[in-house]
Amino acid sequence: MSTAFTEGWYRLFLRAFPRGHRIEYGAEIIGTLLNGTSRRAPSLRETAGLLAAGFAARTRATTAAPWWADGLQLGLLMLALANLAYGIADHSSPWWLVASAALVGALLRGWALVALPLALAVALSTGRAMLLGTQAASSPSQILGPANHNWVSLAPYGVLAIGAVALAAGRAARPRRLRLRARPLWWLVIPAASLALTYMPGSREYGETWQLVRAGTESILLLAGMLATAIARSPRWALAAAIYVLPGVASPLTNPPSNPQGTGYWLTLTGLLLAMVATAWRPQPIPERRHPQ
Repeated sequence: MSTAFTEGWYRLFLRAFPRGHRIEYGAEIIGTLLNGTSRRAPSLRETAGLLAAGFAARTRATTAAPWWADGLQLGLLMLALANLAYGIADHSSPWWLVASAALVGALLRGWALVALPLALAVALSTGRAMLLGTQAASSPSQILGPANHNWVSLAPYGVLAIGAVALAAGRAARPRRLRLRARPLWWLVIPAASLALTYMPGSREYGETWQLVRAGTESILLLAGMLATAIARSPRWALAAAIYVLPGVASPLTNPPSNPQGTGYWLTLTGLLLAMVATAWRPQPIPERRHPQ
C-alpha cells in the first residue's frame, strides 16, 4: 500500500481536529504517523487515536460566547432539529417545513437575531389551538403546520421561544462578547434520517424503526456530551441536554407511559442527563505534590 494512500487516509481523519490545530500541528502529526516508512498500511489504532484526540481538542476549543450561551444555543438547536424531524414525519406543509428548516439553519450558524422571530413563529403557530381556541387549528393547518392541544406537549416549543429571546437579548446587549459559534453541518444528518425513514418503502409512521433510531440518536448524543463534559469539565453540554430532555420529561410525568419500554426510555435519558450534570460539577483532581528526595 503506497505512502500517498496512507498519508491521505490520515489527513482525512485529521479533520477531526479544529482547523487552527490542523494548520499548526497537522504536518508534525502526519510526519509522526508515517514515521519515515516508505510503504505501510494505515493503522486502525492510530486512526482511532486521531479521532479521540481530535474530539478532545474540539471539546477544549475556546469560543467567544460564555458557557451558558454556547450550551443554550446547542440545546435550542436540538429542539429545532426534533421539530423539523417530526414535521417531516407528519408530512407537514412545505411552508411549515421551510420555516422549521430556516430555524435550524439560523441556530446552526449562530445567528441569534435571525433565530428569534423564527422560534417565536414556530412556538405561536404550534400553540395557536391553546391560545386562540380549537377553531384556529382547523383551516390554516396547511400553511401553519400542526397545532398541539395540551400545554404539556407545548413545553419544548415554549423553551425554544424563551431560549431564543435570551440568546437574542444577550447578543443585542453584548454583540462582541456573545458571538455564537457555527455548528458543524453533520447535525443535518438528523432531518435527513427522518426523511429517509418517512419515505422508506414499508416504513410505518412512528413505527418501531423510527423509535429505535430516535432513541439511539439521543443516547449517542448524550453519551458524547458526557465524554465532552468529562474532558473539558464545562457545564455547557449539561445545560444543552437539560434544555432538550426536561421539557419532554413533563409528558410521562403527567401521563405515564402505558408500556415499560416508554418508562425505560425516559428513565435512561434522565439518568444520562443527571450523570452529565454530576460530571460537569465534579472538581478536578488535585495533583500530588512531589517532595524532593
